[in-house]
Amino acid sequence: GLGLLAPFTMKFTAFLFAWVTATVFAAAPNVGIVDESEVMKKYSKALEIQADIRKSADTSQAAVTERGKEVEQLKADLDSTVKRAQDPILSEAGKKSLMSEAQVKNKAFQERYSEFQQFVSSANATIQQRIAEMNKQIGADIRTQSEKIAKAKGLQIVLSKGLTVYVDGSLDITEEVIKELNANYKSANPTAVTPVPAPAAPGTTG
Repeated sequence: GLGLLAPFTMKFTAFLFAWVTATVFAAAPNVGIVDESEVMKKYSKALEIQADIRKSADTSQAAVTERGKEVEQLKADLDSTVKRAQDPILSEAGKKSLMSEAQVKNKAFQERYSEFQQFVSSANATIQQRIAEMNKQIGADIRTQSEKIAKAKGLQIVLSKGLTVYVDGSLDITEEVIKELNANYKSANPTAVTPVPAPAAPGTTG
């Protein structure tokens, strides 16, 4: 009866399980993980570019602050003129004269304020463009070096750490990537490799 087939069935099931397991694991790719944020903190080229962007951002912020003060002064002068024109003891001729003066000052203020907004917008755009160019450039370096390491280690896929929920430390090749990137990078300014905060675009003064 069926009882005679039991040993065979168990052996076949065990064989099938072993075959399926081996097939699944054999098909699974060898994976490596790279933490781009860590590369940005330790790759000399990235640090130098970040330092340069920070200097530009600081210069832009200083210019924004200076121009902001000029705009604030124009606004204060305008408000003062309008306030004097509202003095109840002032003659009608005096009020008319001050209101005409206020109109001229208001036009000058509006023009300068518009120029100020354009300057801030342009400064922001310039910094953001430089950050985007840096990310693109460093990203290309990471991909190139990751590919070299992947070929050397027999990896079929290299993923960004930011795309993963959990990663076993043995899969992380970030330090290898950083080591090779720094070994191959010839700095034009060796002193500018101190870690700096992420550059922030200049803001408006209020």
